[in-house]
Order: sequence, then structure tokens, then C-alpha cells
Amino acid sequence: MSPFPCITLLVVGLLPQFSVGFVPSTSSFSSLSHHHHQFNDVVEPTSSLWMSTEEVETAVDVNMARSILKELAQAESTQTKLSLDQVKDYQKAIANLPPPPDSLDVDGGWDLLATISPKAEEGDNVDFFDLNSWKNYIAGDGPSPFQSLVTGSSRVKGLAQWLTPKDFDNVVSFSDVSLVLKADLENIENNKRVFRFRRGFFVIPFVWGGSLTLPYPVPFNLLGDRAIGWLDTTGYDESTGFRAALGNKGTQFIFQRKTKEGSDEPAEIPDLIIQASEMYSSPITKHETDEEERQLNAGMTKRPIILCPQQFGGKPGDYTALTAALRAKGHPVYLARISALQWLSIVKSAVTKAYFEGTLEPSKTLPFYNNAINEAVARMDGNSENGSLPEFSLLSHSIGGWVSRAWLGEVASENVKERCIKYVSLGTPHAEPPADSLVAKVDQTRGLLKYINDRFPGAYYSPDNNDKDDEKCNIEYTCVASNGVPGKLEFQLDSILAFASYFALSGQGDVKGDGITPTKGALLDGANSIVLEDVCHADVLPNPIGGRNAKLIGCSWYADKLDEWIDAL
Repeated sequence: MSPFPCITLLVVGLLPQFSVGFVPSTSSFSSLSHHHHQFNDVVEPTSSLWMSTEEVETAVDVNMARSILKELAQAESTQTKLSLDQVKDYQKAIANLPPPPDSLDVDGGWDLLATISPKAEEGDNVDFFDLNSWKNYIAGDGPSPFQSLVTGSSRVKGLAQWLTPKDFDNVVSFSDVSLVLKADLENIENNKRVFRFRRGFFVIPFVWGGSLTLPYPVPFNLLGDRAIGWLDTTGYDESTGFRAALGNKGTQFIFQRKTKEGSDEPAEIPDLIIQASEMYSSPITKHETDEEERQLNAGMTKRPIILCPQQFGGKPGDYTALTAALRAKGHPVYLARISALQWLSIVKSAVTKAYFEGTLEPSKTLPFYNNAINEAVARMDGNSENGSLPEFSLLSHSIGGWVSRAWLGEVASENVKERCIKYVSLGTPHAEPPADSLVAKVDQTRGLLKYINDRFPGAYYSPDNNDKDDEKCNIEYTCVASNGVPGKLEFQLDSILAFASYFALSGQGDVKGDGITPTKGALLDGANSIVLEDVCHADVLPNPIGGRNAKLIGCSWYADKLDEWIDAL
């Protein structure tokens, strides 16, 4: 049973209407006219002197259809609840569109201009609160009345279909949110496309220019034939891009081919929808196995990298793109893998005396993290091809930067420490709150950072530090920071989140940083510094209890600027 029974009931009611092959229509589509195909009202320049009476009448009829549909295309909303005059006009326009050629190529994007319900000529528009609509639906003579709950929403701003040889996707754009209903193309019978809905998800703008995806809570695979529909193209005017189609519930649809703004070139599906679709089509639910990792790293000649994740990071999918990019540059990569259960073990520290006194120690609080780094090093050493143990680089993200500093100082063996040649941190909050600041007594790390900075300050194992405890260890440190997100007290999520985080970490909120770590706090004394202009802290939102973290699609973070710091490795 779905955990959202009410929503499931609503969506199952919507499916018969969706299954006619279109996205739900709307009462507010303000941006529609900007994407429509450009066209003229004139008939092609063929002299009427050389046309038969029938050809002239046909040309006049087509021109009339274009005129009606041109006016429809300029409307600020998709037309769904129609007057009798509108029904007659639109049906006349549909009837006078040229018939489509056999196997018309309809791949690409389409804006939905209008829908005409099967009994619209009788004044019977589909409406959730109309008894006849329910009678028709139950009798199998009409689409679902649930449809009107979507089409009547003033929040809906755009409706589009994106067709490919494999997909039959529908995108409903609300004010800021998009609902993507993905369907597989199952068959093509001349101009009839048969499809089956497989999955759906919402794309919701969140922070740092990224969007979250939330699943559409409907078990499509359990709906059987109710998830199947078809759409048959009945008319098409190539010069204007207008297209008429009939759905399997008897609804008529009027589409117009989407084009690039100010151009006749076909529009391309938005990158955000592509990325979200790819993520849902091939979710990453498991880490690479040791053997897969070995094979993917085999034959690479550059220095191996041990990757230390952010808080609640190190889960499947978190660093897949970064790992692939580093391998493409010739670096073998070994991730410190950490499960949700391991991360939750830090809860034990929250009830200790050290926690309340703010004197936590890394080795006692984060032993699972140290073990994960040790295991990554062991896998690297085990894959050494010539029998000698390799030198390596430590690449750390967020708190992974100071955890790996503690690991170097207290956990790594002398041999391992001496083989660590480079240290790179991405957005790591290296500085504890200033002792004289308002937030010093509520240090989020409860003393962990102070402990590390007191014992292993700055670029501790760098060649220039004569006070280090191991003279054989000479590590080149590089800290990568960002000033892409200013902290401000204003009604804007990025700015408010940044202000709160910067204030908690440094005692000052109105500074710049990556949205979590202030720029200055991400730099270490004695380390090389690289400050990027336009990246954010991460492209995932940590999920403390989940097996996977939430991906921020479209967010630009440190990995997207790899070329600007890759040489530090």
C-alpha cells in the first residue's frame, strides 16, 4: 500500500486522462507564447490561377485553421474549459488542418495549447465537481474528473510533451516546481504512439541553484493496463507547427512544436529534466565492489587519491561524478566508504561529559571515519601492481578535511604518513570559532576542531614546518575555498542559510563563502590557497538516516571546477 493513500487515489484517478497521451492542461500558461513556432497567416505563394476550385477551398480552409490556432497560441493559458463557440472554432480548425503524412516524425518538444473533452459540444466540460463528468468517467466514456484539479490550478504555468524514439514524457511546470511523468514508448502504429507510464518525480528548486527531486508516490508498475494510453496524430501543419491529436479516451488535443526563443529551430529538452531523468532511470544504490574499484583504477599512472567525504557523506552516489572525472585525468581513486549506520554512531558522544564540556577528541568520537580511511588505503596498497607501496594524495571535502588532518596526526602509521605527498581540502571549515566570539561556547564540533588545531596547527606536515613530529613527512597542503555565496539577513534561502552557517563557524555572518564554510575559515596557515568565485559547498544534501543522500541537480560545486585545482593533487 502506498504511504500516501490520498495522493495515490488522486493520481490513479488522473492516469486515465494522462494515458490519452498528454500532460494535464492548465489555466495559467503565461510563458507559452514565447516558445511557439513563428508563422504567417498567408497561404503558400501558389497562384490561384493554377489551382482547382477544390484546391483553392482547401487552401482557404487551412488558412482559416491557422488564423484560429494562431489566436489560440497567443493566449496566456491552455484552453480547457471551453465555451460552445470555442469548441466549434477549435474543432473546425482541427478538421481543416492538413492530414499528417504517414509516420510523421513528432520527436521533440510540444506545447499543449488546448484540450477538447469528448462531450464538449454538449457543453459538458470535464469538471471535478460535475456529476456528469463522474458518470462519463465511471461508464468509461470520458476522462477522469480529477484532471480538472490540475488543469484548473492557477499555479500551473506550462505544459509540455517531450517525445523520443524511446520516451513519451510529460512535464507540468508550476510556478517553480516541475512534475515529470515519464513513460516508455511501447509501439508506433503509423501516427499512433502507444506508451506506458513508468515513474514520476517532482523537481523542486532548493539551495545554491540546485533542485531536489522527490518521487511521485504512485506504484505505476501495479496499475496494469491503466498505465497504458495512446495518442494518434490526426492533423499537422508543417509551416506553423500546429498538430492535432486524438487520445484513447476521446479527448482532442492541440499542440504546437516547441522552438528556441526567437528561432524556428526545434527546442531542446531542459538539462535539468535530462539530469533528473537520468538519475531516476539509473539510481546509484551501491558502492563499487572492491573488484570493480580495482578494475576501474587499473592501468592509471598518476598518483592515487584517497577521498575523504563530508559529514554524513561517503554513501553510494555522493562522489560518483568526481571520482569518474579524477579517473579520466589518470588518477586512481579510493573512497572512504561510510554507511548511514556508522554515521549515526556519533550519537553516543552526545551524552558524554566531553560533549557538554566541549572537549571531544577525534579518535574517540569518529573511529569509524578513521577506519574508513584506513580501509581505503589498504585497498589502494592491495592493488599496487609492481609490489611497491604507492605515494598518494589526500583529497577531502568539508569536515573530511579536518578529520583527515587528525587521521594523519594520530592514526596513520609512519610509513603511510610518509607516502602522503599532497593534501587538498574542499570547503573544509578548518577554523574553530574565535575564543572571544558569541558562538565560542556553542562550538558545533564540541571541541573537535580546537583539539586538532591545538595539536596539528595549519599545514602541520609541510616541509616548511620545523615543529612537526615527523621530519620524514613532507606534505604539500592546498585549501580550496569559495566566495560564491554571500551571507545576508534577507528573505532568500541561500543568503539566510549562509549567514547562519558563517556566524556559527566564525562569529560573523555577513561574509562570503561557499554557502556553508566562510572563505577565510576554509584556509590553513602555511597552505596554498585557491579561492573560486562561483561554486557552492556540495551537490548533495546530507541525509543522516538514509542510505543515500539527496542529490542537488544543477548545483555547481567544487568538483565542477576540477581543472582549477587538479594540479594540486
